[in-house]
Amino acid sequence: MERLNYHHLLYFFTVAHEGSVARASAKLGLKQPTVSAQIHALEEKLGRKLLERNGRGLKVTPAGETVLRYAGNIFAIGGELLSALEGQAEKIPELAVGVNSGLPPELVAEVMGAVFGLKPRPLLTLVEGETETLVARLATRTLQFVLTDVQGGRGRAGVLQSRVLLECGVEVFAPVTLAAKLRKDFPTRLAGAAVVLPSAGALRHEVESWLAARELPVRRVAEVPHPERVAAAAGAAIFAPSLQREWLKKSYGLAAVGELEGARWRMFAITAGSRVKIPGLDAVIRAAGELR
Repeated sequence: MERLNYHHLLYFFTVAHEGSVARASAKLGLKQPTVSAQIHALEEKLGRKLLERNGRGLKVTPAGETVLRYAGNIFAIGGELLSALEGQAEKIPELAVGVNSGLPPELVAEVMGAVFGLKPRPLLTLVEGETETLVARLATRTLQFVLTDVQGGRGRAGVLQSRVLLECGVEVFAPVTLAAKLRKDFPTRLAGAAVVLPSAGALRHEVESWLAARELPVRRVAEVPHPERVAAAAGAAIFAPSLQREWLKKSYGLAAVGELEGARWRMFAITAGSRVKIPGLDAVIRAAGELR
């Protein structure tokens, strides 16, 4: 087989991530027929169909998934090469970190604050979004690592590495008057209680599973990304990591009711590889260790 044309591979990689030739062409700054022709050339060279129609968009075939996985690794290694060379120059290091939008902001601030004590101090950029979208950007080196409450595995960036930064129990918090009532016969008093749940994420799944296992039907009054912000106004209880206890009391006047026995919450740092040292990651890991 002749050597691969890596431009063709990049065009395919971009189309697969964007879901259409039109969006990929706009991102690459090329005309749509050019991108389509180059992908067809790659398919002919490999002897496999890599993309197929899916409604108005495109989806990756099983053979395409294999090519996509290798392409992610190839581009990640290329990015690591550039990082290694850039490390030899005198310049301010850059650190771009993806943050799952459902993570507690103050805990993210606590662990990421360690970056500002480094010398030289990296130029820090935080990008919020959904975990799957953020993890996909690890392969293109637009993010160095991702903070999330979902453990990684294998994604389009190739094999992912997950480190547990924080781990703690899950507790019920509520405005003081409601907290006193719920605390008298906890957790039985949760049945029928007004609660605000997270819109999505691992914490919500953990809470719903815990309530279902104990047959405790609650009365949902709202579902929002950060329940603590509306708990007082709604007169409702929330579920949050135990590490937030003091902050919830100080910032929102919410009192601890009780811990959900057996429930756990974790924050992970996900990376796409370990060949190149990521500036600031070690400091973030140490800062997280001090919070446990």
